[in-house]
Amino acid sequence: MMNQVVDILGITYPVIQAPMTWITSPEMVAAVSNAGGLGVMGISAGFEEQKVSVEDTTEEMRKQIRQLKTLTDKPFGVNVFTEPFDAGGFSKATIEMLKEENVTILVAAGPVVPEQIKSWKEDGFTVIFRDMFPTIRGAVLAQDAGADILVATGSDEGGGMSSHAVSAFALTALMKEAVTIPVLVAGGVVNQPLAKAAKAVGADGLFVGTRFILSKECRASAATKEDILHTHPDDYIVVTQAGGGMQWRSTPHKVAKTGQEQNQQGNLNADIGSFYEGMLKGNLDAGINTVSNVASLIKSIDSCEEIVLELAKGFEVE
Repeated sequence: MMNQVVDILGITYPVIQAPMTWITSPEMVAAVSNAGGLGVMGISAGFEEQKVSVEDTTEEMRKQIRQLKTLTDKPFGVNVFTEPFDAGGFSKATIEMLKEENVTILVAAGPVVPEQIKSWKEDGFTVIFRDMFPTIRGAVLAQDAGADILVATGSDEGGGMSSHAVSAFALTALMKEAVTIPVLVAGGVVNQPLAKAAKAVGADGLFVGTRFILSKECRASAATKEDILHTHPDDYIVVTQAGGGMQWRSTPHKVAKTGQEQNQQGNLNADIGSFYEGMLKGNLDAGINTVSNVASLIKSIDSCEEIVLELAKGFEVE
């Protein structure tokens, strides 16, 4: 497949699995990479319990990465954050560990920090950059700092979407006009027709979260998956955080409903609960179950390979 994303990352199909914290694992990431996409280890991927210290977290992530390498010899990425989202220094320590483990692909999120992107490039990393508050000027700034691939996160995705009222497809088209590096669309793509639509508006590839939650290899609980499959799209709740700058779309359970009430009372930093207890363990009242606005179009739980191949068909040359 002739495609810039494929060429840069050394993969077969331009399908990148979004790093979804706890619910990612070496097994899931390997399944995506072995299928020809790019699997990505999220924060606490594969962890069985919360690690408190930077050192313990980093060493547990090292163990998970070494486990991943026994499951695939294909490229994979690891999620890190820019300094404004890394107050505890976890990502800084993770990056040093990744150098030691010869992991070369970063999926970096947060506000654009040009000096950090430049530093990562000087250290030999390939950088997929996802601005958590995306703007066209920010995309140009990230490109100029050395980012290899950009992610266009609009208001269609589930977790950590910007409150900027722009769709993922519109943002992708605008970014493509402003930059020369590849752009991945994030949010609103869960099947082949939507993948074709993404390509039609200029996307060079896909950054996919929700669809991979409903994969056989994803370790999200069965309750989480069934909840996503059976929630009506009119019932999703959007909860605002970060002083109004960030939003999360969720199925309608206790934490999401309480967060919505907090927003209505003027609190723009609502509690979203625990991903560990909620999405991973299946206590749906303990945290938000965050999904794309088109999650209801997903009709089955399939293997990561089947998902990668279906979505990749949207980028085949006709």
